[in-house]
Amino acid sequence: MSPVSLSPQQQLKERILDQVLAFLLEGDWQQIEMGNIARQCGISQAELNECFPTLQSITSAVNSRLTQNFIQHLDLSSRESLRLTWLDSLESPRFRAIVHLFIDASQQKSVAWRLANVGWSQFTNHVASHLGYQAVNQDLPWLLGKSMLKFINQRSRSSSTLKSIDT
Repeated sequence: MSPVSLSPQQQLKERILDQVLAFLLEGDWQQIEMGNIARQCGISQAELNECFPTLQSITSAVNSRLTQNFIQHLDLSSRESLRLTWLDSLESPRFRAIVHLFIDASQQKSVAWRLANVGWSQFTNHVASHLGYQAVNQDLPWLLGKSMLKFINQRSRSSSTLKSIDT
């Protein structure tokens, strides 16, 4: 059986979603506007509107992709497996970027904030359905805290390295 090829319209939609996801994961959230998305994809606003008539339609599609990408890193067979796979997954640049999005975007009202909020809700509902609300109320806050500490430590090491290079 040969692989199914995407129509040109579907290929364009995928390219648009890839671009919005790149904006999110690079922390370039202010770029998530229809004009910027069209410009970055090298298409007209009309072409963008044919694929996604509203910013909400783009963000809904991106959110599903983002949540699935995040969940695929995790083993939800037990609370312990969740904790271990989360901590191991912090080595993955994409997983780390999504955690950054959840943490950083929560501090500002923006498209990224809405995406992170919806994505986090989808994720916590998924965890609750597999592991119960105890995992959501105890393990996830602990994991976010551990992630933040790891990010802070990495920044501290990077700053120290840069200072030693400068001297």
